[in-house]
Amino acid sequence: MTPRRIGVVVLACLIPIGLAACGRTHSGLGRLTVTGDSTLTRLHGSPQKATSGADLHAGDRVQVASGEAVVNLHGGVLHLRSGADLVVDATPHLNGGSILVQPSGAGISVAAQRGTLVVPKGVAQLAVGSATANLTAKVYTAVSQLDITGNPAVSIAAPRQVTLTPDTRLPVTAGPLQYQADDAWDRLYLGSAMSVSDQLAAAANGFNAQLSATEGSDPSFYQQLVPALNSRPDFVAAFSAAQHAQPLAGSPAAKPGDYLIASVIALRANGGSLINRLNDELLFHAQGANWGFVALDQGVSDLTGVLNDLLGAIGRASLPITGAPPSQLAIGPPPTIATTPTTRPPTRSTTPPATTAPRVTVPPATPTPTTNPLTIPAPSQSPPGILGGLLNPLLDPLINALNNILGGHH
Repeated sequence: MTPRRIGVVVLACLIPIGLAACGRTHSGLGRLTVTGDSTLTRLHGSPQKATSGADLHAGDRVQVASGEAVVNLHGGVLHLRSGADLVVDATPHLNGGSILVQPSGAGISVAAQRGTLVVPKGVAQLAVGSATANLTAKVYTAVSQLDITGNPAVSIAAPRQVTLTPDTRLPVTAGPLQYQADDAWDRLYLGSAMSVSDQLAAAANGFNAQLSATEGSDPSFYQQLVPALNSRPDFVAAFSAAQHAQPLAGSPAAKPGDYLIASVIALRANGGSLINRLNDELLFHAQGANWGFVALDQGVSDLTGVLNDLLGAIGRASLPITGAPPSQLAIGPPPTIATTPTTRPPTRSTTPPATTAPRVTVPPATPTPTTNPLTIPAPSQSPPGILGGLLNPLLDPLINALNNILGGHH
């Protein structure tokens, strides 16, 4: 055999070995990355401490005692946190705990005791308790599907969830996602929406508190507060339809603040008619969704813009000014006399106009050869404005009392 042929044979032998090695490296269903304390149990093997870089094959079981673990699949990534118990397979099976599903290709399906969560794209969480406890599927972005054994599949559009318990009556429908502040994944994907939701709710509650029972029932009221609604000729019909649709759906009556927020979100939403937007928003909110989630459901990502729109609308409202309780009355500096005319409209003061208190003149004491009683004269000029009206009634009795004491009158 010539040297050249020897080289060819050697190369021919090395190529299959290399391919086989490469095939072994990628022959598994996934690869494991570990941060913390996890256990890997091979099929027909015994538990061992899990290490990063381990290839995962069908039947391998990953259990996370503390920290986190990541299973990189061909179609995406599964994030496991403390308490997760996952069996790797063509369709991984979650025995317990919580995982975060992030597909990057054709999608990922994860089975559990009562069904299978199918995540074509986006991000979703699947959580399982004991064999008889809850199964919860939360969808943070896009749309997932929960296939429940023996029942129709349930579509779950973000931000919604489905929870199954032993008492759940099937079939079920997805409801608003129940945000948990102690859930790191909830905070990661929906924390900012919750923050804006709290501010929207506070502004709406304050707005409602300032209105009379007869205000906010006419679409023209909202057109004055949100000028952009005047360019939508379908708003009047949409508002009327929303008012009539709520009782039919069994929803509680919306308040003016609800209509105002829904109108602001509808102007920023994409897709669907204005009538459908208002109806869907108010219905979703009545089901328990906060306003930030309602905006996300309508495809609105600029939640800060929604808040700014709402505050601007409330700022255009001519609302009555409520007086502060006496214990919270703040007295500012005495007013100054304006030397130039102003075009600012006069403001209504909630403090009664100052009145001049009756002034008691303290006569000088009658001189005697031995004593000259000391007297305290009343101020010759009272402080101007509100301050004088408040101080005079307090100072005058005090001056009288002191003069009586100094003058020997008891």
